[in-house]
Amino acid sequence: MHPVIDSLSVSHSMSVSVTRSRWSIVVLACAGAALVAAFVLGPAALLRGTYPQFQDHSAMGELLGRGLVDYWESGVRTYPAGLAEMVDYWFDWHAIKIVISVLLTVVLGLLAATLWRRSLTAGVGYVVAAATTTVLSLFSVFLAVLNIQSTVAPVVALLPMLTDDNAQGQTARSLIQNGVQSGDSRPPLLELLTQVKHYNWAVIVATVVVIAVVGTATAIAFRRYRSADATDGPHRRMFVVLGPLGAVMTIVMALLSIAAVVAVVDPGAALLGAIGL
Repeated sequence: MHPVIDSLSVSHSMSVSVTRSRWSIVVLACAGAALVAAFVLGPAALLRGTYPQFQDHSAMGELLGRGLVDYWESGVRTYPAGLAEMVDYWFDWHAIKIVISVLLTVVLGLLAATLWRRSLTAGVGYVVAAATTTVLSLFSVFLAVLNIQSTVAPVVALLPMLTDDNAQGQTARSLIQNGVQSGDSRPPLLELLTQVKHYNWAVIVATVVVIAVVGTATAIAFRRYRSADATDGPHRRMFVVLGPLGAVMTIVMALLSIAAVVAVVDPGAALLGAIGL
């Protein structure tokens, strides 16, 4: 083949590759933006028809307080109808968020990989965009972990809604506080303590999985940075960014896991912490 024709062919192939890469970035960025909007607005929209009474979250604190007072007075481990319905709603709410956050992690991961590939042959702007997208993808993993624990024990995830702004909330908080501090063995309290353990065991399991995956990827990034040719600036730059980001994520997950272990050991203190005491 003639050298000029061969050069034109290579140039055309590179141009097509760059165009496809740009379109991939645009499509993935749009998909990511749509998933962020779905994460914020999706649960309420999908559950509006099934649970219309819970659409106003500002009123859920009082409903929760009333449900917990009824639960305490029932003397059994089974939730009363009102509280059970709220727990089911909160389970569905966070289950939807798990699906969306996992999809968001996948999309942002693909977008970050595409941006990192472009950064090897493009300017610093792509490095900044790739690093930012990597951070966002790690944050979406963090959101998935939080929503997993809330799905495992939705009643515990509801407890922070209790406030002193209404009589029902005040009564519920007092009953729980007095029960924990006096070592009460009534079934409702024992069930809440059990759910606190489940809530934190979910975090322990999820964070161990994340630590294993991200920790391994971080070790690979550092190893490739050390083995990369000193003249290969783009690759070394990529690995020197990915390594610390992975290390920070691993540390955050480890701290979250340690806090969960402490809560499992002392569920009473964790239960009081959940209601802001």
